[in-house]
Amino acid sequence: MTTTKSIELAWLAYCRAGFERDLAQELQERLGGEILDAVDLSGFVRLSCEPKAASFRMSVNSSTFARQLLLTQDAPVGLTSNDRVNPIYEALVAFLAARDIVQVVDCRVEYPDTNEGKALSRSAKAIEPRLRELLAEAGYLAGHAKYRAMVFLTPDRQARVGIADLHLSASEPLGIPRFRMPADAPSRSTLKLAEAIHVFLGSGHDEALQPDMRAVDLGAAPGGWTWQLMQRGVRVTAVDNADLKGDLVDNAMVKHLREDGFRFVPKVPVDWLVCDMVEQPARIAKLVAKWLANGWARYAIFNLKLPMKKRNEEVERCRQIIAEALEEAGKPLVLQIRQLYHDREEVTGFACVPSRKERFAHNVASRDTRRSVAAKTTPPKSKSPTPAATPAVPTSRAGLKLTSTLPRAAASPWSVKPLPKRKKSK
Repeated sequence: MTTTKSIELAWLAYCRAGFERDLAQELQERLGGEILDAVDLSGFVRLSCEPKAASFRMSVNSSTFARQLLLTQDAPVGLTSNDRVNPIYEALVAFLAARDIVQVVDCRVEYPDTNEGKALSRSAKAIEPRLRELLAEAGYLAGHAKYRAMVFLTPDRQARVGIADLHLSASEPLGIPRFRMPADAPSRSTLKLAEAIHVFLGSGHDEALQPDMRAVDLGAAPGGWTWQLMQRGVRVTAVDNADLKGDLVDNAMVKHLREDGFRFVPKVPVDWLVCDMVEQPARIAKLVAKWLANGWARYAIFNLKLPMKKRNEEVERCRQIIAEALEEAGKPLVLQIRQLYHDREEVTGFACVPSRKERFAHNVASRDTRRSVAAKTTPPKSKSPTPAATPAVPTSRAGLKLTSTLPRAAASPWSVKPLPKRKKSK
């Protein structure tokens, strides 16, 4: 037992291949430590972790580039013999003992989302059920544990064992939600909005996207995002000089306006703004900020096409543009930007001006995360109620968040009270 306590630790995170350096920079800014692995096109990064800092204080959903975040044993398990299960099991049990973890909810074996990594999928499928059996026989599996045991296979015939916090990690295998392409959708871009709704709204999507709500889709053609909203009963004003396709043509739920998305101004406020235009990220951020600050829309999902270099800096610049505009307008802000699975050289953002009830839900949901960060950086302050007028703050810093140490249903901003349904005109 004494020897297991000296196990060295490392953070391991997955990302889209090609964004390793961006993820490593982001994690180093938020978690500290030294970069151990950030090989281009590997699909993952590793950072050193001091034992005193080995507590999950960052949610995957609050990260821009991370798909999954694990706390792992720094030393890998070599998989050179025919017996791969027992060496992994022994290392995993030793790691759990070193962390004083007596039970885990499950065990999952994963690999990088790359061509080389996908070749390991067959091995992962063979190893995973056998590890579960061994853990169950040893009494490690329990339905209400805090952590999930994780094993990460790499193409160099190594495995890294660790854990994932159930409330702060991705629940989907490899951190990738899977969506089937609808046959009637006019373009594959509809999957980006479907994933964004799943990731950002979670269990609150039915309340946040109610039938007969109103939305504006800037740069709508050929109509993938408009189609996704229409399928949820939302009435959409599609703004684009180009043609829409498929079922969107002459559809009673869709009003097509051949106008410039940057010049369009709605005659009356709408519930939602969505925007997927090919333009400089800062210009899109200014456009979204203008819509929210002016009260033209209350919620927004938008896409930012990133440059080839300094992606982290560009994302932060867009955060600041939106946050400063809402702060100047005296409005609170919920803001989250993530690279989704269906994004390419881009990221997707969600922003909203929350009501008082929604602000309360966010404050409750993010309370434990904010306290852990504050305890690390500043001395404890006296407890005082949060003022009603909250300044706009990007979620990467502090304040209102969509993610938390609570389950996703509790973290949803609509979990306190659903949005009121729109009254139908007679």
